[in-house]
Amino acid sequence: MKLRDRLAELRQEHGLTLREVRDRIEERTGVKPSISYLSELERTDAMPSVETLAHIARGYGLSLHDLLAPVDFFEEATLAQYPEGLRQLSEQQRINPEWATTLSRIEFRGQRPRTEDEWLAIYSMLKAFIEPRLKA
Repeated sequence: MKLRDRLAELRQEHGLTLREVRDRIEERTGVKPSISYLSELERTDAMPSVETLAHIARGYGLSLHDLLAPVDFFEEATLAQYPEGLRQLSEQQRINPEWATTLSRIEFRGQRPRTEDEWLAIYSMLKAFIEPRLKA
């Protein structure tokens, strides 16, 4: 997952506008980033300073590590690219890497599954629907 995707996902999961994100960052750090800069971070591959990332993390009530854990900075596919529930499912080797990559792209009405059980349910349904057709 790219940093821009992580930042957009966090904002959407919290149901915040860019203005609200900026206000939370200011409340919690005293720093007031511009809304246009926050937007740029979600739309481009801009690389903010570690200090800026730390401010953003605090705005969400996260540690810097928690903010960046799912981000792959070197374009190397790792489990970190997956949402937490899918990552847990993958770590337990209950699904193969190809399925994990496919599942990581799934959204329903703008929402991604959150828990390991939700990911497993979607995986089971898709696998039951798709794999018998592949064998035919």
